[in-house]
Amino acid sequence: MSVHRVLIVGARRRKQGLGEFIAQYFHEQGAEICGIVGTSSHSVEEAAQHLHLQYGISTQGYTDLATAIRQTHPTVVVIASPTGVHRQHLETVAAFGISCLCEKPLFWEGGTTCEPEAVERLVDRFCGEGQLLQLVTQWPETLDEYYSLYPEMKDQPVERFGMLLGPASSGINMAIDALPHVLSMVHCLTGVGEVHKVEATHKSHDHLNITFDYWHAQGRLEVAVDLIQSPKSPRPAGYAINGHEVRRSIQLPEYQMMFTDESGNQIAVEDPLRKLVRRTLADLENGKPTDKKQLIASMIDLKILVENLQI
Repeated sequence: MSVHRVLIVGARRRKQGLGEFIAQYFHEQGAEICGIVGTSSHSVEEAAQHLHLQYGISTQGYTDLATAIRQTHPTVVVIASPTGVHRQHLETVAAFGISCLCEKPLFWEGGTTCEPEAVERLVDRFCGEGQLLQLVTQWPETLDEYYSLYPEMKDQPVERFGMLLGPASSGINMAIDALPHVLSMVHCLTGVGEVHKVEATHKSHDHLNITFDYWHAQGRLEVAVDLIQSPKSPRPAGYAINGHEVRRSIQLPEYQMMFTDESGNQIAVEDPLRKLVRRTLADLENGKPTDKKQLIASMIDLKILVENLQI
């Protein structure tokens, strides 16, 4: 495996960003963190110091993405900045013809704004250059552990899927932050389809229940999502396939993720973000093409869901 040069946009954690952990895992895999990009000299310096002290990563800081790309010559750019600036960062990366790993959703500007044509044009720019564009949606990486607890489910048709998540945000932003995770699991289990019959119910001021049907090539998937606003980590999380549930817990201080099934059986879960980074590097080495269909579906499905929530 060649040594990849990774440029991280948004390497400072602040509230819930994943940039620093993505940097850590690329570094663990032998990639060079060739630079980080932030909004100010102060924030960049702070992030660089933290990466050095916490993970032994020595890197350069920049406040302009184009300048950073010209000076560091990355082979892949990670976009872990706030969603509202994803689009401008993606356009810059596409202009340089570099592969990209982008935090979900791909981009989202001004509430419910999401033009499918704009998404397709952007994704086409990566496809046209032959570069890899992927989203940071790590939950599908936990399916190995799920099927270890429920081996009988692996070959069963999937008819129902439920997910519990605890986003830090509130209101419509809670859905925009969390639903891409749900959709990544749905797409992994059924392939790309269409969202129908969206309903939302407030269980309380901080608890939102969303249900919808997902029609796909094999039939209909019933989806139920519980979002519970959770400002502090570790946040509640889990999912169920055909009613068979796992709940995630975190063992401190080592921050070991665990799954517990409905009978109380537990299994250790490898950090799915670490697994995603490892898979991304393998995909880069193997020349995997950008999955245009799934990337566009992730945005169109999210748009339909958000527009029908009425919250």
